[in-house]
Amino acid sequence: MEQKDFVRQAAYIVQRAYTINLKGRKQGLGEIGDDIRAEGLKRLDIFEFGIKLASEGVDSANINNILSGIISRKQDETAKRLKTMQKEAVLCIRDNTNSWMLFNSIFSLMTGNEQKEARELLKDKVFTDYFKNYWDNADSAGAQKQDLLKS
Repeated sequence: MEQKDFVRQAAYIVQRAYTINLKGRKQGLGEIGDDIRAEGLKRLDIFEFGIKLASEGVDSANINNILSGIISRKQDETAKRLKTMQKEAVLCIRDNTNSWMLFNSIFSLMTGNEQKEARELLKDKVFTDYFKNYWDNADSAGAQKQDLLKS
């Protein structure tokens, strides 16, 4: 898988997870079941399957074990990383985590360049104002870290 495809899929995970997380926090986990995509369930997509489990009240530890087992069967390391991002998103949604932590959980599995590319893809989305301060602070912290490393 090419990096641009990886980044596009990662940005999609962020956007979809953010939307479902907001709904779950406002309306309750039982309501997120309406957002499950049937074709994803048929393919045993980590995100769709995980959301199904979360909406049915399965606890985080069991969701983690089930999804980790599915991920472990993947051979491609890039696919494993994407599936792990999906799993982390599901666990954040299940645990009613705030959006900032959801964002960090997913982006922590990307390299700095991947994060920048994903941010570029997401810049016109509604929720980017929420993260603008985080991104600005992360960029300045990264620059300060680089300055310290040069000294």
